[in-house]
Amino acid sequence: MNLCSYTRIFVQLIFGNDHILKILGVTVTDKLSMSEHVRDVVLKCAQSLHVINMLRRHGMNDQALQAVYRSVVLAKLIYASSAW
Repeated sequence: MNLCSYTRIFVQLIFGNDHILKILGVTVTDKLSMSEHVRDVVLKCAQSLHVINMLRRHGMNDQALQAVYRSVVLAKLIYASSAW
């Protein structure tokens, strides 16, 4: 067996048949693509922004809204950003 064969076996063992690996909340494909992870993060942030908008409509003040934004949305965007 050559190095390419060993690499293929290693990738199959790590990623399995799904071709996707999720480690500490970061989704990586067997092609080392982060596009699925970025898509998931953007979707979660959009949902959180919708909730923040609802809180604003219910009278939450701007300072509290900013604190919620920083603790929820910004945290999701920054988490493991160096990986992708």
